Amino acid sequence: MLTEEKEKALPCAKAYAMNALILDDDTEVCEFIASVLKESGVAYEIFLDPLQALASINGSKYDFAFVDIGLPNMDGLEFSKRFKEIYPECDIVFITGHGDYNRAVQAIKVGAYDFVKKTFKRLDISMCVTRLIEKRRLYQIQKHKEVLDFANRVALQLMHELRNPLAAIGGFSRLAYTKDCPEEKLKEYTKIIFDQSMRLEKVFNKLLLHLKASAEQL
Repeated sequence: MLTEEKEKALPCAKAYAMNALILDDDTEVCEFIASVLKESGVAYEIFLDPLQALASINGSKYDFAFVDIGLPNMDGLEFSKRFKEIYPECDIVFITGHGDYNRAVQAIKVGAYDFVKKTFKRLDISMCVTRLIEKRRLYQIQKHKEVLDFANRVALQLMHELRNPLAAIGGFSRLAYTKDCPEEKLKEYTKIIFDQSMRLEKVFNKLLLHLKASAEQL
């Protein structure tokens, strides 16, 4: 039976939308953890069976997961290995029971972020969630910065590529606009202007693709 302290839960950051997975065959444990996540502004999904979870999660987004080590149908460690293949950046907190020490050591090799031991208190989960949120927040800030830096470098490079066709189009347009421009030269200038406009279009398309890719990573 879970015990609940009356200590006030530590405040958690809510600046970023975060999602968590809870996997335990004990409904009471799942609901207990879910209540802390809800208070912290973290969306969550509950699964009672690892096979059901693996069949349902692909395509969802998770920042961290609470996984019971002793699960039916599939060991929590095996589930976590498969889960990390789908979500390599997701942090995993293992829920351990009595006699799980050896498996907890193995969990470190899987890449466990933390452990919470049954029977845990509300403050234990609250502090763990606070640390997870802060870690993910810092990670997202860093990722955001890297994406913006990359986008700025690409944009600067493409801006340089825009100069030549723009200069060519402007220069040959002025030559073609003169009153005494021979017809042969006019055709030549028109061809150059057309070629440079096509080059310009390619650079713009390239720029749009990079901006779209950067926006999707933010």
